[in-house]
Amino acid sequence: MQDYSELGALARQTFENMDSQGREPFADPLTFRKANETAKIYAADPAGWLVIYGPSGVGKTHLGAAIANHAMRLGKPAKFVFVPEFLDRLRASFGEGGAPPKLSEAEHGPFHAKLDSMRTETDKSPSSFEDLLTLAAAAPLLVLDDLGAQTATPWADEKLRQIIAYRYDNRLPTVVTTRTAPEAMDEWLKSRLMDPSFVRLVQVKAGAMNADLTDIGVEPRLRQVMTFERFEPRGGAGATADQREQLHEALKLAQAFSSDPHGWLYLSGPTGTGKTHLAVAIAVARMSQKRPVLFRFVPDLLDHMRRTFSPDSATSYDRLFERTKNSELLILDDFGAQAWTQWAEEKMYQLVVHRHNAALPTVITSRVLLDDVDDANSQGDMRFGRRYSDAIASRLRDSSVVTEVLLPGPDYRYRGSEQSARERQSRPARPPSRVRQG
Repeated sequence: MQDYSELGALARQTFENMDSQGREPFADPLTFRKANETAKIYAADPAGWLVIYGPSGVGKTHLGAAIANHAMRLGKPAKFVFVPEFLDRLRASFGEGGAPPKLSEAEHGPFHAKLDSMRTETDKSPSSFEDLLTLAAAAPLLVLDDLGAQTATPWADEKLRQIIAYRYDNRLPTVVTTRTAPEAMDEWLKSRLMDPSFVRLVQVKAGAMNADLTDIGVEPRLRQVMTFERFEPRGGAGATADQREQLHEALKLAQAFSSDPHGWLYLSGPTGTGKTHLAVAIAVARMSQKRPVLFRFVPDLLDHMRRTFSPDSATSYDRLFERTKNSELLILDDFGAQAWTQWAEEKMYQLVVHRHNAALPTVITSRVLLDDVDDANSQGDMRFGRRYSDAIASRLRDSSVVTEVLLPGPDYRYRGSEQSARERQSRPARPPSRVRQG
């Protein structure tokens, strides 16, 4: 059974040597404790599916391996599959120059019949493509580790779907670990991994280790000066009473969000009204609570993503983008200020859709008011070369998820008299400067 399980070094991972609190610097103790208890209950009687999701390093693989090891101690075969490696082995089993087998509709019946005949052949040595695929699909208990980490290709998706569809249709006990929240997966997977009549879902959140002050994207100087205590709701010179009242309300909403982040906070308004200040203050408050947070100035984020494609880059694109889109709390500063190239729009679309589907807490600052998305050039300081795409705008307008907070008024960086402020406001806006591209 050990050979069949292919656990390898993970054969030593058990519930007994897992700290019930989890690896506290990496995993949130409360959510890990719940996941550990749920996994033990499932291991005692593997029925239905168990899906464990959360960021890297929180103990998902250990829990999956512990379930498989517990089953074997009870004399029940179990197979452990690390998804990216398993797909590599499937590709290698074609033979050089070979083409991956593709099942037609007519062949699905014989395929399932062979699976049924092999369900108890746990001592069979998986050497061919068909054996590898069949033994995984028909395992009495299967652990699919790190689903979603594989390179997404039509072929890889097809092979995984064959395995998942067979196990779902036949109600075979299955454990899935993944870094992606099931609600953020494609509709086909989501409908199976979130079936409430058959699947138990458990999330493990990141621990304090992810709240590394040196790597959240806020410079130390800004953490000192951009706090809630130092926010000035009186606004810039010449701010009206209504504008000051709105700034007070924005401060209260930002403080409440930092205490319990839910949904999205969209901080909009012209330059210099305190949007970035409140966004940084939220990040500082979350750090003081030892909760993970990621602050990114959007144009810099896109530049960083582009640089990962360089052979000299120390960071992979997948790792950077995965961390960004799955951050427990993500703050996107000056959204819409980036150059709207096709590539940039695609990346921002992927990021917005993922976090919207997964309902991950997000703060966005922008000079574009949501009411003016279709005419971003209509309001003076809120000028952009183009509006948001319809797909992005549709998510930002979703009032069930997004709360827009307007920070109005003159630029508070101007410290002159109210008279000079009025003079500046009466002058026509200067066109934005142009930078020659070399």
